[in-house]
Amino acid sequence: MLRLPNPGSDIDNFIRIFHEIFEALNSRESFSLDDMSSTLVERNLATSCGFTGQRALLVSTRRDRSRDPLYNQSKMYSELFRALGWIHPLKQKQLNFHFTYLGAHVVAARQDPVAIFEESALGIAYPSEILRVKGNYQLRPFATILRTLGALDGLLSRDELIIGPMCLDDDRNNELFSNMIKEIQALRGYWQTLDNKMKEIAEQRNISPNTMKNYTRFPLAVLRWTGWTKEETNQTIYDKAMKFDKLTDKGYKVLEMIEGGKDVRKSDLEQCDRSTRSAIIKHSFYQMLERAGFDTKPVTPELAKDKTLVTSYLKSTSHHLLFSPFQEISSDYLLSIFPNSSGNETPKMSEDSSISATYAEIPEALYSNVELKPTSGIANRIGDPTSDYQSDAESKNSNVEILDLFKKLIAQYENLEAAIEPIVTQYVGVNKDVFYPLIANLLKAIGYDCRLSQTGVNYQRWDALINDQTHSIPIEIKSPGEEEFLSVKGIRQALENKVVLLARGGYPTEFQDTSLVVCYNLPNNRSEVNLLINDVSKAYNIIIGVVDFRNLLKIVGSQLFFKKEHSEEQLQKLHGIIKLSNS
Repeated sequence: MLRLPNPGSDIDNFIRIFHEIFEALNSRESFSLDDMSSTLVERNLATSCGFTGQRALLVSTRRDRSRDPLYNQSKMYSELFRALGWIHPLKQKQLNFHFTYLGAHVVAARQDPVAIFEESALGIAYPSEILRVKGNYQLRPFATILRTLGALDGLLSRDELIIGPMCLDDDRNNELFSNMIKEIQALRGYWQTLDNKMKEIAEQRNISPNTMKNYTRFPLAVLRWTGWTKEETNQTIYDKAMKFDKLTDKGYKVLEMIEGGKDVRKSDLEQCDRSTRSAIIKHSFYQMLERAGFDTKPVTPELAKDKTLVTSYLKSTSHHLLFSPFQEISSDYLLSIFPNSSGNETPKMSEDSSISATYAEIPEALYSNVELKPTSGIANRIGDPTSDYQSDAESKNSNVEILDLFKKLIAQYENLEAAIEPIVTQYVGVNKDVFYPLIANLLKAIGYDCRLSQTGVNYQRWDALINDQTHSIPIEIKSPGEEEFLSVKGIRQALENKVVLLARGGYPTEFQDTSLVVCYNLPNNRSEVNLLINDVSKAYNIIIGVVDFRNLLKIVGSQLFFKKEHSEEQLQKLHGIIKLSNS
């Protein structure tokens, strides 16, 4: 069975950790697992034995490194980063690494990493010079999983995933693939037959069923996070209700791309001459970047020279390549083709880049800066986190419970960003009956007269409103129970809120003031949301601002505990997604 490590199933956090490691270590020629562990604890991204920071590193470190929790966690991250092609091992030391050209592009795409992550996931293939796994696999796992879903009417359970594509030795052998599909189809009907097959595989491969299931956590998280599948309960396939992953419209489009393209592997290149091999590597990599939203025009002249060689290899001009060289070929060879691809610097965003592809950025105006400045008149509203806070915040009807929680966590972590995370986690999944009052109380705590709308009052289309003598702002709130990640629906409703407020009056406002959206998490597909915000601005001259729960907590914590207040004027004019900065 293909054994994929599971350092965590939160893909957003997984990508964030890579960004943090890159930021901390990319100036070095190489880095180790211990360097990764130190970065994780320094940036409060990992805990050990209930501790954070240097204390976590101290209690985690063991003489026997195989029993060191943080070391093993870093090792699991490194295995997945290697499989994705974001880091490469050194030739002399397999547990020392350097960043790749592909990894640098992942960091360049940090505002909207979905597309480049999708391409990296599809690019995973075995065998690979970058990462060796147990077994003699000829396998592109995520493409094979999607093909399996397509052959099984778009539905695949976790146990079927194990029995099928994760145990398939060679996905290029049509007979083996067809037999795998027939076996899964034959098992369907009675759950006990499926369970018996799981036990049989566990015994054959000397691995427990629970461990086999653990190896599916990362692939299932990828399928759902990318939007290729969604989880669905089905009662008809087996004789009991079971959870399946169902292929979405987006998943079918990706499957169509896979089946319509040319799947190239490292072994194929061994049959080519050096010039053709180099041309295929360059074309496949830049096609991958183009599909991920990067502007590859700067390298078009370079690629045109090799077009004849690639066309001859494909035997067609209409197919695209499915091949990620940084995931199958070692850096020694790739440096001869991409001489500036060490990965120690993030690809430049300027148009004069000659060899680096540039990222097609979302307009800068859609990421609005809100400064956190030292307080003036309210500097002593709360005081430092070790002292008892005063009653001023309570007089503004703020949520005393969450302020108590803030105080406790800040004292524990001595770091605002780390203290915020348990609060974010505490409110995951809550519905509007909890989340809406919480948002209103947080805004009240920093001095706004925020009023929740009354249920059933039709002229109050907004969920809440900041009442001001001249700059009243309607607020559309999206609780995590409604949608964990903001969608374009919230932007459309924010536009409606502003139109209604301007048309019906009742609260003084100015046309140039923002219409606010407060969400739990920023959108996965940030470009789609930002483009709609931009379209609304162009068509109606109305600006819409987005504040996520994490950044709102940061504003509240900064003001009430660290004597830094945000710029109210910048919040009133917020256009696009909030970006906090210190001044």
